[in-house]
Amino acid sequence: MSSVFLDSSAVVPTIRELAPAERTALARLGSRLTTDPVTAPEAFGRQARLLARELPQDLAETLWAFEERGSDSGVLVLRGLEVGDLPATPPDNRGGVGGRTLLARQQAVVSHALGHMVGYAAEGHGHLLQDMVPNAKLAATQQSQGSRVELEAHTEQCFSGLRPDYVVLGCLRGDADAATYAFRALDLLPHVDPADVLELFRPLWTTLVDESFADYLDTREVRGPFPILSGDADDPTMLVDQDLMHGVTKHAQALLERVLEVYVAHRHAVVLQPGDVLLLDNLRAMHGRSPFAPRFDGTDRFITRGFVVRDLRRSRFARPGDGRVVQASFS
Repeated sequence: MSSVFLDSSAVVPTIRELAPAERTALARLGSRLTTDPVTAPEAFGRQARLLARELPQDLAETLWAFEERGSDSGVLVLRGLEVGDLPATPPDNRGGVGGRTLLARQQAVVSHALGHMVGYAAEGHGHLLQDMVPNAKLAATQQSQGSRVELEAHTEQCFSGLRPDYVVLGCLRGDADAATYAFRALDLLPHVDPADVLELFRPLWTTLVDESFADYLDTREVRGPFPILSGDADDPTMLVDQDLMHGVTKHAQALLERVLEVYVAHRHAVVLQPGDVLLLDNLRAMHGRSPFAPRFDGTDRFITRGFVVRDLRRSRFARPGDGRVVQASFS
């Protein structure tokens, strides 16, 4: 184990290849996570959090640096994890199939180095690890199961005060045409007039509720207004949704469109490979995904998605029985 700590000022790179010893150690930790994430999410989360304390030191320090400072793109990709037995890609996200794989169990251990995994009742049936797969019925929608249209730029659950701090994607099966996009709030600033940067910190934008929550919430409800940027100008946080957000004035709407133009021109793209775990900083960056063409034959792109919050107590009122699932009515 290394005894040299990372330079606190070092920039975390987008892709971090696992060393052979790290790959072996992480696979062993994943194999020791024996609780079922679908039937016993609370016990699964507790077990994963305990195992996270045993991560190799250099890997743990990379994750902590990402938590503290983010990365040069807004995401951190751990590359080279063992996938384990690979099930067929399911036709929808009902079963939580991917969460029982070795890769997903390693993903859960890594996630708990950043905070606590939670589920959302209105997202992926409340599973801690959701099957993010192309669904033929939802192919043209702005949902995680869409495929034939670009998933537009957004902050995950921009409309909710209980949105996750991190989105974590484990790649069981990839697609060469499916690029995950990310763009940091910090990188936006040089491309916007200084006077307009100040405007971005003002509450001038409202949002609707995502259509994936339609069974639980009124998707016509207008929430806000919110600022697009918040916090320290040297390390701002971001709230954006190309589909759901609207400016309260013509200038605010024009500013939103400018933000989206900059995103398209300067976004980072990562094509996930089997054995990748991507961690997205949902506070510091917006993200999206390119369109791709599924075959719907059991061999399509298969991602396991999880959500992480730094402070589990903050959502205690929304998780009955101190469970791991945020109820839809509080989203």
